Amino acid sequence: MTKKNAIFFSCNERFLFTLCVALLSLKEHNAKLLQNTDVLIYQQGFSEEDKAFVNRILPCKFTEYKFAVETDFNNINFKHFTQLTFARYEIFDLLDTYAKVLYIDVDVMIGGDLSYIFDHFGSKGGVAMCKDTQKGLTLITKNFVKPLPQYDMTVPCYNAGVTLFCDNIPHRQELRMWCYHKTAEWLDNLVCPDQGVVNVMLQQFHVPIEVLPDICNCLPSNPKYLDKDRHDVLIYHCAGGGVRFWTYTYNAPWQKYYQQYLALGGRPHTDKEHAWLKLIKKHNWQRFDFFERSPDPQMHPMRFLKYVLAWPFKYVRRKLSK
Repeated sequence: MTKKNAIFFSCNERFLFTLCVALLSLKEHNAKLLQNTDVLIYQQGFSEEDKAFVNRILPCKFTEYKFAVETDFNNINFKHFTQLTFARYEIFDLLDTYAKVLYIDVDVMIGGDLSYIFDHFGSKGGVAMCKDTQKGLTLITKNFVKPLPQYDMTVPCYNAGVTLFCDNIPHRQELRMWCYHKTAEWLDNLVCPDQGVVNVMLQQFHVPIEVLPDICNCLPSNPKYLDKDRHDVLIYHCAGGGVRFWTYTYNAPWQKYYQQYLALGGRPHTDKEHAWLKLIKKHNWQRFDFFERSPDPQMHPMRFLKYVLAWPFKYVRRKLSK
């Protein structure tokens, strides 16, 4: 029997709203893919009403998540990231059931057909990820307080926010518990905890990595992230608390899905918005092209200056292309 593929999210009740935005955008762009692809949600704190609400958007399979080994759950890494960031380790065993599982963080917006990822990656080594593009922090060392001398710390870091796992991964049966045990062992030394463990796992088990193009996990440090002229980005990922879709600046595509979520009866988020976003909304400036997806000038002054200088040319080009 041919195994199906799956898309995997992990979420608690606090981020239910952005999970729903991710699902609404997934549904809009992936009708054909979803006919034969399961959507898996590993959760903590969801009520039955929450699950029913999510299923109104897209039928999902829910699993209550528990970290697999005893450890210090008062550690700062569990406060900053929650246990659910480690739910991706469960995917190694899920590959008994599925051929390919695409892990996606919930702070995303889907911009295109994800069949491209399933169809073109994973056949070589069983894992496909994008290289991290954060300026000055592109090596694996970014994930650790102190380097691990037994591993090569000069290799590139692969961003774990979007990862394709396939059932041909070498040593797959060993990987789930190895990741859990190493997380507990290295907990005080981890900065980006799950990402550090997964990147080191690639070395430990000699897993060949396939590099996804950056449109599959487009991060805020990528110029494509706020580029209104691009229509090829498959997954926008607002990694990092400072540049979230819902607090940083006015992002019209994300706001469209968020309004759909609210119209269904969803609970509004309670996160504090940046002064820049508040100003735009207060004066309804989002109706002007300049302000839509404009960088926050207080947080990113140089990025804003570059945007100001480039915007007239890009605006004219957009108008002429219509």
